[in-house]
Amino acid sequence: MDTLILGHGHRKGETFNNGSTKAERKYFDFIVSGQSLGQLFGLPDFDLIGTFGWTDNKENTQIDEFLGHAKPELETGRTCFYVCPECGDIGCGAITAKIEVTEKDVIWKDFGYENNYSEPDLTDYKAIGPFTFDKKQYFEIPEGLKTLTTG
Repeated sequence: MDTLILGHGHRKGETFNNGSTKAERKYFDFIVSGQSLGQLFGLPDFDLIGTFGWTDNKENTQIDEFLGHAKPELETGRTCFYVCPECGDIGCGAITAKIEVTEKDVIWKDFGYENNYSEPDLTDYKAIGPFTFDKKQYFEIPEGLKTLTTG
């Protein structure tokens, strides 16, 4: 059985010579059985960040997806784990996966790269997951996060 906690992630902001900027973001990273999921995906090089902790405009909807209380927003039935750090839009690309909630467990599986103009690419991350969590322990984390975001 895997374990899940939320860790802190940080994307440094930057201003380029041409005047364009890269926003600084602090976010929550998924730590699965002691390993940063973001690091497994190579996200610092890929420039994606976790879906939670940096914007609250869609966060409760996303939390409900992670709990299985809401159907995924993506037409593919997949849930966003890591998104564009500027806007969070699927059109910029995202790391997504299927979340399956059973009577006893929650399973994250079939990780891939997805956008809204082509089929999800499930080849690059075949070796990552599936991850199986005890449902009771798992539910404590997103519910706690929901409390933080609603204040």
